Amino acid sequence: MHFLLNILIIFSISVAVIYLCNRLKIPAIIGLLITGIVVGPYGLQIMKSTADVELLAEIGIITLLFTIGLELSFDEIASLKRAIIVGVLQVSITIVIVAGIMLVWTSFSRAIFFGFIVSLSSTAVVLKVIQELALSESPHGRISLAILIVQDIAIVPLMLFIPLLAGVSKNSIPVEMFKLIVKGALIVIVVIVLARYVVPRFLFEIAKTRNRELFVITIITICLSVTLATYSMGMSVELGALLAGIIIAASEYSGQTFSSMMPFRDLFTSFFFISIGMLLNPVIVVSNMVTVANLSVLILIIKIIIIASVVLALGYPLRIAFLTGFALPQIGEFSFIIAQIGISYALLSQREYQLFLSITIFAMGITPYLIKYSPALVDMLLQLPFPEKLKKGLSYNADEKVHALQEHIVIVGYGINGRNVAAAAKSIKIPYIIVEMNPETVKKEKKEGENIIYGDASQEDLLHHLNISKARVLVIAIADRSAMKRIIVLSRRINSHIHIIVRARFIGDMRELIELGANEVIPEEYETSIEIFARVLHYYGVPRSDIEAMIESIRAKGYAMLRKLDADTYKDLPIAEIDMQAIRVCSHSPVTGKTIGHMQFRKLYKFSIVAIKRLDDIITNPGADDKIENDDILYVVGKREDISKAVKELRLSDTATSCDL
Repeated sequence: MHFLLNILIIFSISVAVIYLCNRLKIPAIIGLLITGIVVGPYGLQIMKSTADVELLAEIGIITLLFTIGLELSFDEIASLKRAIIVGVLQVSITIVIVAGIMLVWTSFSRAIFFGFIVSLSSTAVVLKVIQELALSESPHGRISLAILIVQDIAIVPLMLFIPLLAGVSKNSIPVEMFKLIVKGALIVIVVIVLARYVVPRFLFEIAKTRNRELFVITIITICLSVTLATYSMGMSVELGALLAGIIIAASEYSGQTFSSMMPFRDLFTSFFFISIGMLLNPVIVVSNMVTVANLSVLILIIKIIIIASVVLALGYPLRIAFLTGFALPQIGEFSFIIAQIGISYALLSQREYQLFLSITIFAMGITPYLIKYSPALVDMLLQLPFPEKLKKGLSYNADEKVHALQEHIVIVGYGINGRNVAAAAKSIKIPYIIVEMNPETVKKEKKEGENIIYGDASQEDLLHHLNISKARVLVIAIADRSAMKRIIVLSRRINSHIHIIVRARFIGDMRELIELGANEVIPEEYETSIEIFARVLHYYGVPRSDIEAMIESIRAKGYAMLRKLDADTYKDLPIAEIDMQAIRVCSHSPVTGKTIGHMQFRKLYKFSIVAIKRLDDIITNPGADDKIENDDILYVVGKREDISKAVKELRLSDTATSCDL
């Protein structure tokens, strides 16, 4: 009962704390950490020991890493390519620079370990904020996601290296390195064999039983088996859990496994973060407030500079580099795992662990605000006298000539919308030029003959290079809202007559973009809703002309009409009773060989045949003289009950059912 009472107290307080954090737009992880501080031995001492939650926290670590592994299949890892280079550079450079700084105060092994901790960013916090702000498709959003994925993969070698760093003498380093390489090679071989040949076949046999309980228990058994196997080899259980997830990710059962494990992960991961918070001593934090503040700012600045430099080196403009840097400067949740392993190997003292927790909580807490307000911060930074080459991006080629285009279309962004506009312009021979910030996309499309250049269209000199003053139409099809606004303002200033069409994500963006100078704003949010709305009305039998008239009115009135449709317009239409069905003619049916006129379907059975499918042919609007043959599919319209009654009387069949049944 004592254990259950403690769990009840933890969850009761976490509900209140997380609710408050949610109202303040603070990540839930921070709420869980605060809960741990409040209930822990250094807080209100509601729980004087972490022993009650340590086991649950350990399970939380295992389930968290297991589900991360489920999203890292071999195919996905192999497809990262350039992203792997970005992530590896970021992690490696961060480790080297942080270790170099820490060597002033500590040993080589501990300095490298501190580099491990600082090199990782928070996948959970960053992805949540990026999704909330609709930045997933922006250049810096995509780069951030790529770096985070590589950081998740980097956990494997980092955890492998920790035992090597712990108390190994210089003379034994070559021996230990050799052992590490052998262990790593053995793990890779075993993982590949299990993932490709053993586990998929085994899970296939389990899945054939259609027993959900058996499937879940089997998945947990595989996870624990791999975890214990790595532990017996002298490595961490966390590494084993991650590898178990990667093994199952290679099978077709990864999706079902992920959905089955999600409730366990969310529950036990909560205990993990709460247990971390219980270890934080507020007294030490307060007494070292200046140190915590200085280290936090130092780490944020170092990581922003490193990440921005790596992104710059790949050819992206300085603006995108800074935005990516501002998204990823915090220390991540997986650093908690590495830190706890480090404590067990005496690579981290308790005081250092307290400082680490304080810095991490602070950095995670300001991340949502840092990402949200980073466009304004970056615009201020770009006022500094940076070299133009950096502002434009190292991939920008000033000598690249744009043809002397006039009355042309300038297309900013080469995603789905940009491609469609370019294809339409090409088909009717309207001159156009595309500007895109992904160097790989530009390189690939130029080889295929596309009129595309690399660059940041929010830079005024690039707009002049695109001959925007002579352009007739500007189409902005990017996800970066701050860049979008700047492009509109600059383009309107350079060419007051240009027609600017902008693709926005949300209806709330329309007013501001139009006030800035856009002529038309197409919000994806409402265009999607209009398409769904049109299809629903079509299904219910509303005439197409009426649907199109309503859609035209909605767009003409700035989408406001969608909220004010006249509810009485179609209230008396008997659409709920009307149905269209496809029915198959069986060989033993009395309609086989008869004409439509002879059967008098409309008079006797109260439905009409609107089309007949015969093999690969479609007969539309069949007449009274059209004969019905065996295995025809009849498309009929009428009331549901009348069609169902006729199917039984005439021994027909719906198309999903065999005539022999």
